[in-house]
Amino acid sequence: MLFELDRILFQWLFNISLEYQLIGELMVIITDWSSIIFALIYITGIGVLIYNKSKKIVPFLLAPITSLITVQIIRILYYRPRPFITLNIENLIYHSASGSMPSRHAISAFVIAISILFYVNKDLGKYTLFLAAITGLSRIMVGVHYPLDIIIGALLALLISLIFKKISIYLNLA
Repeated sequence: MLFELDRILFQWLFNISLEYQLIGELMVIITDWSSIIFALIYITGIGVLIYNKSKKIVPFLLAPITSLITVQIIRILYYRPRPFITLNIENLIYHSASGSMPSRHAISAFVIAISILFYVNKDLGKYTLFLAAITGLSRIMVGVHYPLDIIIGALLALLISLIFKKISIYLNLA
């Protein structure tokens, strides 16, 4: 039932990209540029924390690394085909047929956004969270992820971020 709702929501969102060319093109641009934008945000956050000689650099560095390791472990244990494989559609960007859940883009974007929120600047973190959500939406609308892939990625990012926040408080790094 959950996967059926996931498929229906995917098809609705993906069809918007097909029906409205401008939206589809915008989603391709967002999905193509999001990795670079989040890498720059992450590097800027590192720079700010180093400049301020902050101990917060430790959880800020470790949370994203942990999130990527988590994705790899989950994808080894559970393979979910991407929508363009299972639904036999032509997605808007090229993508390999690797596992779909959780979305690496989503977990990376959300863990960086939450880390910015927790350790660098709350206001900037709020904007970065919005950008992470738009990134996740773009991954659905270009045809490479189901909504549940994005939601699971965001929830894992939140969980990992909260664990590192608790550890950093316990170790007096926050």
